[in-house]
Amino acid sequence: MYDVLVVGAGPIGSYTAYQLAEVGFGVVLIEEDAEVGKDVICTGVIGTEAFERFNLPQRAIISEIKSIVFFSPSLLTIDYTPSDTLAYVVDRDIFDKEILQAAQRKGVDVHLGKQVRRINTYKDFVEVESWNEGLRAAHRQAQAGTGRHRQRDSLETLRAKLVILATGVNYRLQRSLGLGVPPSFLKGAQTEVEVKDLRQTEIYVGRQISPGSFAWAVPLGNGWARIGVLAESKGVSHLEEFLKMRFAGRIKQENPRIVQKRIACGAAKRSVEDRILAVGEAAGQVKTTTGGGIFYGLLCSEIAVHVLQKAFSKGDLSQRGLLQYERLWRSKLGKELKMGQWARKVLRKLTDKQIDKIFRFVREKVSVREMLERKVKFDYHLNLISSGLKLLRPK
Repeated sequence: MYDVLVVGAGPIGSYTAYQLAEVGFGVVLIEEDAEVGKDVICTGVIGTEAFERFNLPQRAIISEIKSIVFFSPSLLTIDYTPSDTLAYVVDRDIFDKEILQAAQRKGVDVHLGKQVRRINTYKDFVEVESWNEGLRAAHRQAQAGTGRHRQRDSLETLRAKLVILATGVNYRLQRSLGLGVPPSFLKGAQTEVEVKDLRQTEIYVGRQISPGSFAWAVPLGNGWARIGVLAESKGVSHLEEFLKMRFAGRIKQENPRIVQKRIACGAAKRSVEDRILAVGEAAGQVKTTTGGGIFYGLLCSEIAVHVLQKAFSKGDLSQRGLLQYERLWRSKLGKELKMGQWARKVLRKLTDKQIDKIFRFVREKVSVREMLERKVKFDYHLNLISSGLKLLRPK
């Protein structure tokens, strides 16, 4: 019987397990992949505040973002260069593995290559059934050759007093437990290529790029970059068109490999149930502006650990006993998530001519530009969006 069982060994699940073990909980961590950090679809941009606040692996940093240039549909530009580094770009393979190793050093029992099949909640504990993916593959091969299939051999059952879901964008378990899913999803499409003359991070907006959203090009060093598009649909086709439109002749690869993933946009209906708690993208704790989820997930992980310490001391792991987690994280991030969704609706209606007009206005009005720059925070966009939308209101 463990105190806590965490499902999902991405950075949020592993860091949650690490924090819980650090304060004395008995923790087991289950991950369906045999190896973490492999083939992760992510730009890997993490604000400096995350590294200052949390014990994150410095070795994973491969470049810094010190400035950003924004491009309008007609290629008008606005440069933003603050006095301090804005964010770091990380190697997710190193990042994910080192956080998992830190959890293991704290005593977390790690089970890789096991997919959670079912979660059963009882009065005093939670029972989790997981498949050993390696044994299942062997059984499938045996079944093909002999017609025999000993299914129960690949099934493992573990018990814990509480389960934390850190399953990312996979919501199968949430649906089965009645927690619900985020209200909508975005598509993030990205490629990693060699690019000529990319000296700083570039952000592109416009209806041809992605209505209500944006595209990016982030330098990694040594001439390489991650280029991608965040879109409401057809992420891959948006990126293909963007590469032809803005990077023709600058990319060395003729047919770059493009990968795509779903990204939660908005909070799930609930993040707690009796003896169940969801954290990170599993609860929709993702920036609705940029699709970044690591910092918000870490913040909510920290909240979860503090709430669980109190809940365990009181012996109340019911939904009612865990509601403080729900209240605290929504109080901290709820307005940010809703503002990002609202801003998307507004920006989706703008024509390219209107966007160009906004760029010209900001470029010409030094006082407006300085006001907006004072509102910029890499991980919090509520005040910046509020100020920006006020400028769009008819006088």
